[in-house]
Amino acid sequence: MISVPSEDLRILLESGYLYLGMLRYKEAQEVFEGVVALAPKSEVPMVALGNVFCVQGDFDQAIKTYHKALEIDDKSAFAMAYLGEALLFKGDEKGALKNLNEASKLDPEGPSGEFARSLIALIEKGFVPDPKILAQKGK
Repeated sequence: MISVPSEDLRILLESGYLYLGMLRYKEAQEVFEGVVALAPKSEVPMVALGNVFCVQGDFDQAIKTYHKALEIDDKSAFAMAYLGEALLFKGDEKGALKNLNEASKLDPEGPSGEFARSLIALIEKGFVPDPKILAQKGK
């Protein structure tokens, strides 16, 4: 196993998110897959990889990837919140709420819990994802 300093891993993750922001999904996926290989005991790069699928509308693959992140750390509010988001956009409100509430409970004052609570608030206000999002998968 190659030991990579955490600062280097953080920079790699940031570069993956830069690619994601530029809609360069293939490059983002490759970077995150590399970080997953370099840090197999951290769920963070696995969640980042799931985000690549989620933003492309491939919610099934995103959900599978977030589940893999939860296999690494089953108490990760970070992974649960993003799993909840993917379930919401897939149309599984019940599953989304289950994961979002758990993420909120696990991280009552942190950013993952806040993200989860913001999505819960959207659901409570009647937000329903546009089914056309799925039709745009892969674009």
